[in-house]
Amino acid sequence: MPIVSSEIKKVVNKHNGNRAIYEQHIDHIGNAHAHRYQTDAVFDIDAALITNAVWVESTLPTKEIADDAGVYKTGGAEHTPDHQLQADYDRVMLRELMMEEDAQAFGNTLPFFRAFEVRAGSNANARANYLGVPKSEYDLVALRYNQITGLISGMDADRGRVWELASFEGWL
Repeated sequence: MPIVSSEIKKVVNKHNGNRAIYEQHIDHIGNAHAHRYQTDAVFDIDAALITNAVWVESTLPTKEIADDAGVYKTGGAEHTPDHQLQADYDRVMLRELMMEEDAQAFGNTLPFFRAFEVRAGSNANARANYLGVPKSEYDLVALRYNQITGLISGMDADRGRVWELASFEGWL
């Protein structure tokens, strides 16, 4: 989704003849994205502004995935993507989440997976087609989420078995 405006915010001349360039790029929803770089005195920073806007725009989907994955791993609410199509976001997000090694962090992403299932179709074939991946690979994702669901249920049940101090009176 596009960068709609770009500007050079500041040029700082360095003692060695180089310049530090500070750009700001605004995306279609009004978020500002800073880009800074250094160059020599003869470099055409106005022409670079256009190229850099394209580069900043190309980084937004990856940044969105990284930011949202961090939120989901801590139990945060699902976010509708701003910089990519929902199906692309879901595919890349699931790939990212499947690389999580920490079972607790992975378990925290279960609400995202359940919401994905609702929007992606009523069965594994439909969901694999939605993602554009082989069903056998989608089945691995679904299996891991089904297994973590069982673990989470067990951990929730265990929390109910924790004794209060008063429960230990006969043990003191």
